[in-house]
Amino acid sequence: MRNRKTGFILVEALIVVACLVALMAMLAANQHSSMRETQDRLRQKRAESAARSAVAYVFSTLTSATPNSVTLNDNWAQLGGNGNQSFELGDLTFRVQIIDANSRLNVNVATAPQLQSLLVDQTMVDSLLDWRETSTTPRANGAKDEYYTGLETPYIAKLASLTTLEELLLIKGWTAQKLFTVQTDVIQSAITQTDTNNRQLPLIDYLTVDGGAPNTRANGSTKINLGVRGVTLNQIVQLGLTQAQATQVFNRIPFNSFQQLLGVPGLTPIAQQRLLDAVTFTAGNRVTGKINLNTAPSWVLQTIPNVTLDIANTIVTQQSTGFTGLSQLATLNGVSPTTLPRIADSFVVGSDTWIVRAYGKSGEIGTAIEATVVLTNGKLQIQKWDRLNTIGIPAWWNWEEEPTSTTAVGTGQ
Repeated sequence: MRNRKTGFILVEALIVVACLVALMAMLAANQHSSMRETQDRLRQKRAESAARSAVAYVFSTLTSATPNSVTLNDNWAQLGGNGNQSFELGDLTFRVQIIDANSRLNVNVATAPQLQSLLVDQTMVDSLLDWRETSTTPRANGAKDEYYTGLETPYIAKLASLTTLEELLLIKGWTAQKLFTVQTDVIQSAITQTDTNNRQLPLIDYLTVDGGAPNTRANGSTKINLGVRGVTLNQIVQLGLTQAQATQVFNRIPFNSFQQLLGVPGLTPIAQQRLLDAVTFTAGNRVTGKINLNTAPSWVLQTIPNVTLDIANTIVTQQSTGFTGLSQLATLNGVSPTTLPRIADSFVVGSDTWIVRAYGKSGEIGTAIEATVVLTNGKLQIQKWDRLNTIGIPAWWNWEEEPTSTTAVGTGQ
C-alpha cells in the first residue's frame, strides 16, 4: 500500500515538474518573441532615421542647384547613382535618388491626347479630366459626383488639381495594378517606357503632380511678358529683332502662346529663336506644368503632340551637353518651322522642384520615404513627406536589388 502511495506521489511530482518546464518554456518563448518585436521596432525607427539622414544629405547638394538651368550633368543628378549606390552611416545604410519633377508628365495639366498616348482605356482618361475640372457634367466614359456618391464608401469628385499621385486611386478606372505595375495589355500605339537597361517601367514613372520653374531666362534675367499690353516697341527691338519685325510683334500684343507668336509675319528663324529665349506670356516669377528639355526621358517627351520618337531621341542626345534655352529646339534635326510653334509651349530648361526617394536600412529592416523638395530664393523647403508602406524597396522605383557601390558618408560622393 505504501509503495502504491509513494508511486502516486512521484507521478504527481513529475506532472507538476513537466507543467513547470512547459510554463517556463512558454514564458521564455514569449520573452524571446517580445524581445524580437522590441528589437524590430528599434530597427524600424533606426531605419527611418537613416532615410531621414538621406534626405538631409541631399539638401546640401540641391541648395547649390541653379533653377534657371537644370540638367542631368548637375551634382544632384549624379548623387546616389539613381538609387544604386549605398551610403554607410555607422551601422546604418541608406540609398537615395533625386528626380527632377519637371522630367515627368504633370497629370494636373496633361491633355486628353497626352493621356491617351499612355493609357489602356478611355475611362481612365475621361475620369481623370472629370476629377480635376470644375464642370459638373461627366464625359461619356468619365464620372462626377453621381458615380462616386453611389459607391459603397461614398465621396465626391475633387473638381480641382490632384495633390498626390495616390489620389489617382480614388478616380474611376484607376487601380493600383494599373498605376504601380507594368502594363501588359496596352494598345499598340501606346508609348512603352523602359529604363537604361531596357526594362519596362510602370505607369507611375511617367507622372507627377508637382513641378515648376522660374519664369526667367536661363541666365536668371527677367523675361518680357507679351501676354499683356505695356511692353514698348523699343523693348522688343532690344531683343535683337529688326524694327519691322518688332513692329509686327508690337502691333499684335497680347499673345497667349509661342504657337501664336511665332506665326507673326516676317519673323526669320533667328528672330524666332531670340523670342523663344526672352519672352513669356504669364505674369509672376514661376511657371508650372512644363517639361524640362534637359531631364525628361524619351517616353515622357513623346507624350507631347508632334514630338516624334526621332525628335525625342534627338532631345535626349542633346541632354548630354544641355539646353541653355528654348531657341535650341529650332536647331534640332526633325524640328521643322511648322513643328517648332506646336511644341515650344510645352518646355522649359529649368526646374525648382525635385522628388527625393530615400531608403534607410538597419539590419534587415528598411524604411522608404518619398519627399518633394522645392527651392525658392536659395532656400529648400520640404513640400511633401510620405513614408511608404512597403516591404523593402518599392518595386516601382526600379532600383537594383543590391547596391552597385558603397560609400561611407563623409568620404566623398
